[in-house]
Amino acid sequence: MVFANPSYLWALLGLLVPLAIHLWSKKEAKTIKIGSIQLLDESNSRQSSSIQLNEWLLLLLRMLIIALIVLLMAGPQWRTKGNQKQITYLVEASIANEASISSVLDSLQEESPVLLLKNGFPEWEVDADYQSYKEQPNYWQLVQKMDSLRSDSIVVFTKALVKGIKSMRPNTQKKIHWVVMELEETQDQPLMAYKRGSGVELITASSSGRVTKINKEALEEGFEINNDSLRLRSDEAIRVPLKLMDTLHINLYVTDDFERERKYIEASFRALSAFLKREIVIHKEDELKNNQADLNIWLSKGPNNDSEGKWLVYQENPLAKQLIESSPRKNLFYLTSKLNPKNTVDQHLPEQLLTILGLDNELKALAANVDTRQLDEAELKPNYVEPKRKRESATLLDVSLWVFAILAALMIVERFISNYKKQ
Repeated sequence: MVFANPSYLWALLGLLVPLAIHLWSKKEAKTIKIGSIQLLDESNSRQSSSIQLNEWLLLLLRMLIIALIVLLMAGPQWRTKGNQKQITYLVEASIANEASISSVLDSLQEESPVLLLKNGFPEWEVDADYQSYKEQPNYWQLVQKMDSLRSDSIVVFTKALVKGIKSMRPNTQKKIHWVVMELEETQDQPLMAYKRGSGVELITASSSGRVTKINKEALEEGFEINNDSLRLRSDEAIRVPLKLMDTLHINLYVTDDFERERKYIEASFRALSAFLKREIVIHKEDELKNNQADLNIWLSKGPNNDSEGKWLVYQENPLAKQLIESSPRKNLFYLTSKLNPKNTVDQHLPEQLLTILGLDNELKALAANVDTRQLDEAELKPNYVEPKRKRESATLLDVSLWVFAILAALMIVERFISNYKKQ
């Protein structure tokens, strides 16, 4: 047996704790003077032996429970012999029902196992309906789990979507061949609508395997507004969120040392107002909007004690890579340098201010869900590492589930004995 995280095995030293408690709780026997021992029954000694036996049994169970918990943390894996001749086929669930691939998988299933590309790698079933399966697999995370498959050679049928890459490129000793199923059609999906005065602007994502575009369209008819949503009249009624393009309010507190920074920031917001076609009002010291501003800017060398809302605070940092950087605390950002014509233009101060305002965060999340851009095989391919020794080429089977089942059974037995013997 090997372990994915062997450093956790140091926690086995915790087995000494219940043993020490057990030995420490043993009290020294008291001596009682009596006149005769004829009335003492031998059953007392047998009962005492039984109690001691139960105590040691409970101690053993509790130490086993601690040991199994540590083993689970260490990630137990069983080394098994791989099959160099057999090929395992994996298919992404979202394309498992497509006619172009179902016939291929059906013929492959007779000779080699066909599994789904998802956690646990369940077996693919010919008659199963996978159309409703929407979960996006994390390709490179699943590559690391492919070490548990017995086959040394693996073929993966996948959409290879860009949004399925969420980790570092992994290393693997498996020979993995990716078959990318190209998307033929461009998908148009309405995402959100904005209400500007008396007009409505519809935001639509147009996505294909190569590119995803965001389109804006002014609507004059063919829609209905219902509170905070917009319903498009079409063959299939589509409802999207409706946002009101109201005025943005900025609280700007500036001391005399930062008068030049005030001018640059005000100019940046004027540029943003023209770009967004949205009114931006800057409130100065005598007209600050308490807890109602979209952004509070504090340009002073003194501390800022107000924690409510979103804040941009001056805190010089010569090592910072950007003019505005986030802090460990949510909704707190730092202006890392004094402003001048060069860094304001070169580092795109208006764009950085727009980023921390986060006006399109919801739109980005909606666009990410409909993004169908694809990777080619070279971009998707993990790093293949040739095993140096035959032992290293063995397949590692995750046995955490078995260890957890044994742990659960031991905990039930321990509770039963403890309650029954009242110990």
